[in-house]
This record gives sequence, structure tokens and C-alpha cells, in this order.
Amino acid sequence: MLAPAFEAMPAELRACPRWVTHRAKVPFDPSHPRSKASVTDPATWGAFGQAEAAYGEGGRDGVGFVLAGDGVVGIDLDHVVDDGVTEPAALELLDAVGAEYVELSPSGTGLHAWGRWSEAFPGRRGRLDGLSVEVYSRERYLTVTGHPLPGKAGPLVPLDLAPLFDRLGAERATPQRQQKTTQCHSVVSADSVVSVGLVSEPATAPLHEGERNRALFELARRLKAARPEASESERRALVQQWHKAHYAVIRTKAFSVSWDDFERAFRSVRILPGETMARLLAGANLHAPLPPALVAKGYGPHEAPLWHACRALQAHAGDEPFFIGSRTAAELLGHADHKAAAAMLRAFVRDGVLELVSKGAGRVASRYRMRVGA
Repeated sequence: MLAPAFEAMPAELRACPRWVTHRAKVPFDPSHPRSKASVTDPATWGAFGQAEAAYGEGGRDGVGFVLAGDGVVGIDLDHVVDDGVTEPAALELLDAVGAEYVELSPSGTGLHAWGRWSEAFPGRRGRLDGLSVEVYSRERYLTVTGHPLPGKAGPLVPLDLAPLFDRLGAERATPQRQQKTTQCHSVVSADSVVSVGLVSEPATAPLHEGERNRALFELARRLKAARPEASESERRALVQQWHKAHYAVIRTKAFSVSWDDFERAFRSVRILPGETMARLLAGANLHAPLPPALVAKGYGPHEAPLWHACRALQAHAGDEPFFIGSRTAAELLGHADHKAAAAMLRAFVRDGVLELVSKGAGRVASRYRMRVGA
């Protein structure tokens, strides 16, 4: 059986959260490996990264994609490849409909072609020129291997299925049963953990080297706000997708390092997007340059977010002291090292940037006041 080549699977399918795993041709929910998936229940499907991660955990033969009547269609030809040689009639049929992406089935003896068609239709099957032909657009899943035929690794293009339907002797379109599903032009469903949108948001996307830790911490914050109950496999799938998306930018290339940083951040994060601290800092530019007096003391962009945050908190508190703990300071800095953040706060106090009004203890944060002119 062919092992999935995930990196070679069509981008149009990878961007759509309608993936399952399979064992002995039975589909399974990638988020709950012991639960079977249903081709009519979107709650049992997942994003591409989830399916990849679930397959990697073992116990599955491969992955598959659910057809939901939104224009993506699949053609299944059984037993048309023998010892690596494809029957000419199969190639002629797929060339006739205009398929540009055609791959081997898991057994290596069949072919699956993917493309688009403007109308939803029930499954069509029959024999043409000695071939067993099946065509589907909804309420069906097809396995995906990522092993395209030579010259057939193109995109999903509109297919000319009318002659094929005529030869199969079936009506081309019937009304589609209404069901709540995710269209393929939508990158991710609202409930999906592995989200292309979440991975590519400006706050979670490192723009250059040195921003990996900050971006990962923001990714953890946003996931915890949206899905605090996310399982470890779901979190891993999200970080895998983030790592692939930003690999060219980040300096630390090892996935294990980013995975560990993310997990520590996810477990320690307390300030979630939209909560009080985030609202207080909404108008603050945490990455603006520091005043020349602080730069002269050796401070730079690493200290800037915390200094600007303290100014915003003091402005909100007026003449009263403001609260900030080392863990909160670490979150504002974009990493999970609260000890480094505590050291930075102590340096601010020594250098006269902050006044320590009262030292925190337990769950009570320390209280500070910005010194005049700081």
C-alpha cells in the first residue's frame, strides 16, 4: 500500500477542511481516531494538518477527502494499473474529460482524478470501454495519496463531464440535499483547530528572524481563546502547519523547538485576546522606538514592548499604581520565560523607569508606578 505523500497533494484540497483518515477503506474522524467519520456530517471531518497528524500517530492506512457538492469532483477508476503500467483506455478517458491531476490509488492499481464541475450530482458509475468508472461530487470520500502520474500533477481544473454522463446514461444534475458544510473556497470552518487563517494572521506570522517566539506565543493565545479544550494532537497539527508556513522566515528550523515553545506558552498563557489587558493595550504600539534616554541606557527593541505596555497601563490607572506580574510581562514580550521578564522589570526599577510600590505574592501581581519623565 502506498504511503501518503502529503507535500504532493493538491493545494486546493489541502486548504479545505474536509479530511478524514481511513483504515480498510472505512473513514475515521481525524480529531477522534477511534470514531468513524460520516460523509454527511461535517463535524466528523478535519483540516489537512489534523488528518496528517492523525495518520502519523499510526493505525491508519491513509487519508481521504470528503466531497460535499461545492464543485470539487472525483473520478475513480479501479484496476487500470498493472505493474506500474496504466491502461491506455484509462488515460484516454481522463484526457477526454480534461483532468490535470490524476494520482494512484492506495493499492497502486487504480486511479483517482480530481477536478471541478459546475453542478452537484449524485454518484455515477458504470463500465465504459471495459473500464469500471465512478464519478462523485457529494456524500462520498475518496482516498488521496499524493502520488500523481507523470505529467498529471496539475491543479484542479474544470472538467468536461457531459459526454461521460451521456455515455453512463444518467442525468447530469439533481437538486442537492441541503446540509451545513464548509465550501472549498472557504479555507477553514469556524470549529476547525488547524486554520490557515489562524496561521497566517499578522499577529501570528513572523516577518523576519527573531520573531518566532513572539509569533508562537500569539498563536497559543489565540488558540486558547478559540479552543481551550484543543487536544494535544490538534495543537500539534496547528503548530505543524504554522512551522511549514513560516519555515523560510524563522531562524530556528527544528520543529521540536517550536512545538515545545508553543506547548509551554499554551499551558501558561492567561491573557486571552479580547480580555481586559488586551483591551487596555489595544491602542498602544508595543514595537515603537524607545525614547533616546532609555536607548542611552542600553535598552532596545527587546525591552520596548514591556516599556510601552507599562506606559499604557499607567495612563489607564491615572495617578494610582498599576498591576503587572512577571508572567503577564512575559506574554506581552511574546514568550513564556517569565524569569527573563521579571529580570527586565527589576532592571526598570533599578534604572528609575519604574517604582516598585508593592511586591506581589502568590496570585497577586506586583504594583508599579511609572516615574516622571521615564
